[in-house]
Amino acid sequence: MPGLGNWRTIYSLEFLQLKEEGYPVEDFLNEEHGQYLPVRDTISVKNENDNIPEKEWERAYNTLCKVREKGIAKDFPYCEPNDYNEIIACAKQVPELRPLDDKRYMEKLRGAWFGRCAGVVLGKPFESNLNRLFIKEYLESLDAYPLNDYVPEYSEKLDIRLRCPGSTKRKIAFVEDDDDTRYTVLALLLAESKGLDFTKYDICQNVLQNVPYTELWSAIKQTIYNFINMTDDRPYEEQIDEFTTKINPMREGINGTIRADFWGYISPANPRRAARIAHKEASLNMVKNGLYGAMFAAACISGALSKNPSIDTIIDCGISVIPSKSRLAKVIEEVRAWYQKDKDWRKTCDRIYEKYGHLPFAGGLNNLAIIVLSLLHGELDFTKSITTAVMCGMDTDCNAGTVGSIVGAAIGYENIEPKWITPFNDTIKTCASKFTQGSISELVERTFRVYQNVKGVEI
Repeated sequence: MPGLGNWRTIYSLEFLQLKEEGYPVEDFLNEEHGQYLPVRDTISVKNENDNIPEKEWERAYNTLCKVREKGIAKDFPYCEPNDYNEIIACAKQVPELRPLDDKRYMEKLRGAWFGRCAGVVLGKPFESNLNRLFIKEYLESLDAYPLNDYVPEYSEKLDIRLRCPGSTKRKIAFVEDDDDTRYTVLALLLAESKGLDFTKYDICQNVLQNVPYTELWSAIKQTIYNFINMTDDRPYEEQIDEFTTKINPMREGINGTIRADFWGYISPANPRRAARIAHKEASLNMVKNGLYGAMFAAACISGALSKNPSIDTIIDCGISVIPSKSRLAKVIEEVRAWYQKDKDWRKTCDRIYEKYGHLPFAGGLNNLAIIVLSLLHGELDFTKSITTAVMCGMDTDCNAGTVGSIVGAAIGYENIEPKWITPFNDTIKTCASKFTQGSISELVERTFRVYQNVKGVEI
């Protein structure tokens, strides 16, 4: 079985991914492979396809992938390059930003790190494909809706106990291990050892040497599977360049976005630089809107690390590094327009689910839509921002972590309510072998040193 899942799962995810990218998959299958039909829910739905053996699903997947030879449909309305320079050539201008002095940068960097941790911890207990309606029902059973603090572990009324009790109210003693904080630590470790001169091989080695394979998820899990299974008959670089599409139906998922924060941290008031580094890292296994999501997040954080940025300026920084005719640009435009009209995050959230709810739980566009909505509704109020991200559902810890990082960077550590950060005791744990436990303050200081070392380095 490939790393990401069984072949039926991969086939179904790939069908959806190719369709989203604009390939004529339905016509192709009708012509070439009509006995296999796409399955939206590969886990819970039972149907006649259940009896098809895995080897047949593998064959179906390999046949499905041949649709790329037909090219993207001529009526596909988007322009979505992967090359960095081509991306920037299709983007809007960067807003004017005022840089920070080192003292203020350090304070806002501290806010970004602690803000990310708080968002991740808040969202972690709800991360299991639990939607906004369940979250609302659960919180209402505890008289905790709308959310304004860490979530209680247990609802006696519903007799439901949430996962990850160490991230629930009154039980938090440190930041638990989570892939969303782990990726930020991994980026720090990579930058400390390689500077900005890292390669795709270096990225894989950094993950493989630090994180148990069982703790990997989504696209990065498949990437490391592919990395481990490289052969000696071709150059490694050539094989690594194939990772974006090699058994990788999550190539436009949220995985690139949640790996991008650190590159924004070390690029204050310089969105294009942040996006360039994020692109370099994410291009290991992301394409198109998976890449743009990473670039958008890094650029938003970079914009937040400037003097007195507004939320519109921060979002415009993100827009300035993605193609204006991409699906992600359309999503951001839609969410902005919806929220301006609705004046109610719940109504806008409903619109997001209606249009993008078919995408995978860890998809890119659906979760980025929630990130943008949370930023707009939050208006740089930290509590309002991260709680909205969680109450919207989908990939709750990922979304709240990114939102917390952006808003924390914008307002600084001193403007984050103590209730969000005091419970951590300035302690974070990860399964990364080179940083199993330490203080968040140490990570801030190490990030600042990396910034000092690389700020003059060309990328």
